[in-house]
Amino acid sequence: MKNHRILLIAIIFMVFISACATAEQEIVPEYNSDEFENTADLNGQTLVMGMVPDYFFEGENSVLTYTYDTDLGDLAAKRISDIENKYNCKLRFDYVERTGSLAFSSAAAGLYIFDFISEESFFLYNYLKTYAFQDLTKVENLDVFDETKWGSRYMRISTMYDGAIIGVLPAMHPMRLTNSIDEVLVVNEDLVNKLSATDPRDFYERGEWNWDTFEDCLLNYAFTDNANNFVYSLCAGMGQTARSLAICNGFDFITFNGNDDFEIGYFAPNAIEAYNWTFEVYNGPAGRNIDTEPSLQKFISGNSVMQYLSAYEIVSTTDSVAFRMDNFGIVPSPCGPSAKGPNDWKTSYSSADFTLAIPITAKDVEISALILDKIYDPFEGYETKDQVIEYLRRNYFLDVRDAEYFVEMSLGDKPFFHDNSRGFGIFQHIVDGVTKMVDTYKGPAIEAAKKNLVPAYKTLEMYEELFHD
Repeated sequence: MKNHRILLIAIIFMVFISACATAEQEIVPEYNSDEFENTADLNGQTLVMGMVPDYFFEGENSVLTYTYDTDLGDLAAKRISDIENKYNCKLRFDYVERTGSLAFSSAAAGLYIFDFISEESFFLYNYLKTYAFQDLTKVENLDVFDETKWGSRYMRISTMYDGAIIGVLPAMHPMRLTNSIDEVLVVNEDLVNKLSATDPRDFYERGEWNWDTFEDCLLNYAFTDNANNFVYSLCAGMGQTARSLAICNGFDFITFNGNDDFEIGYFAPNAIEAYNWTFEVYNGPAGRNIDTEPSLQKFISGNSVMQYLSAYEIVSTTDSVAFRMDNFGIVPSPCGPSAKGPNDWKTSYSSADFTLAIPITAKDVEISALILDKIYDPFEGYETKDQVIEYLRRNYFLDVRDAEYFVEMSLGDKPFFHDNSRGFGIFQHIVDGVTKMVDTYKGPAIEAAKKNLVPAYKTLEMYEELFHD
């Protein structure tokens, strides 16, 4: 029976590869991309985009995931109309719980369903080895290496594997790049003002946001309110804080030493230094002021002065901080003593939420690439970073510093791909001790990195000189 299953799997795989090869021969004609862009007439055909109505999207009552009857929703609707008129086509959006899975299964069967999709890279990552999605380094009508338009190379590592890049991010559209960042330190500014305490943003702005000033905040921010409720200085698990401090202590996620030899930053001395410091703080006097069971609702309800949250919890959906609170701030994790300087902070992400990809069975990969490229041109009035920052300040933040940081944390080499579900969900075990955590999980984490992360980071290294602004 086992042999029969193996034979069946082999047959399915051979059929899939054959279907992909056939599709690739049929659907990728040679184009002069400049000429095609100006003269293309799609003869009224409908192009279908699969979209996920997920927790970080604004739902089906939206266009390009921007809610109808808002400034960005109106601009997105106009963009769709303009493209339909210019190229004589129709754009249809099909909302599917997991567009990545459906696109993969249809490609495996050699069937057309979508011309392009928007999906979390977490789910697409499962299919990087299957050739179900177009390697965008091979298309003419989309410049996958344009970081200004398609996001920092470091934000797209989760779409890279073994020389292929299958995803881009709509970086020129407000909030569609930064939305994926995890573990942003959020501050209840009303409570800081009530305590007449120094704002973490002021420490950061003066270059003084470090472990010492952070510990002072942990010691001094906690208080009992008028209703006799204890308000914590911080709400965060020990592992969450340890990892956040490690990546701001002179951190390099992967270092290649030639051949197949590499090192993972989570087990470097500067990371261990952060784990030990966090363990001591959580088990010392400041630990009494830390709630180790975080939730978004706790922070919104005023149960803590600071909390680590994901970016989507700050600005997405009507349950986010921006929709429920007026006066809050955001800062990076404080830099440690091994950091190169006060701006040597990092952020991480485990899934790029708005990843765009083209199934190999799209009707015409080059047409899909062209239309995606035009859909995600910048909106009028939002062509520059400063214009996006002003939009964020006007709609989400009271202080321009928060809008600036919100944009900066996804640019350049600040972000890195933290593969949380494939060997790196280790940090909750720090409560048993740093040495035990490292000794127990270092080996499995390195093996997981060999399988899943090294091919992605090697791909980044392969194309390093081609990326540009």
